[in-house]
Amino acid sequence: MIRLLGEAWALPWSIIGWTLALVTGCDLVREGGHRFWIASPGSRLWRWWMQRTGFAAVTIGTVTICAVWPSKVLLEHEARHQQQARVLGPLYVPAYLVGCIVGALRGDWYDKNPMEEDARG
Repeated sequence: MIRLLGEAWALPWSIIGWTLALVTGCDLVREGGHRFWIASPGSRLWRWWMQRTGFAAVTIGTVTICAVWPSKVLLEHEARHQQQARVLGPLYVPAYLVGCIVGALRGDWYDKNPMEEDARG
C-alpha cells in the first residue's frame, strides 16, 4: 500500500519518464526485481546522451531509462533514485536540481549532489 501511494505521489514525473521512454523506442525490462527501460542499440538520442553526459542511465520519477545494458550496481543506484521519487513526489526533480547547486557549491555538481551521495549509499 505504501509503495502504491509513493508511485501515485511520483506520478507527474513518472508520466514524463514513460513518455520519453515510449517516444524514443525503449523496451521495458523486468530483471532481478528491477524494472527499467532499455534504449534500442541504434538510438541516436541515447547515443548522444551517453557521449554528452557520460551517464548510462537516467531516472525520471520512478522510470529508469538505460542507454546501455545496466550492471547490478547501476540498477541498485537507479532504484534508490526511484525511492527518492516515491518519497519526494512532484518535488523530486526540483530537489535534484537544488542538489546540483549544492553539489556545485561543494566542488562538483554531480559527485557532491546529496541525492547522488544518497544513491551511492
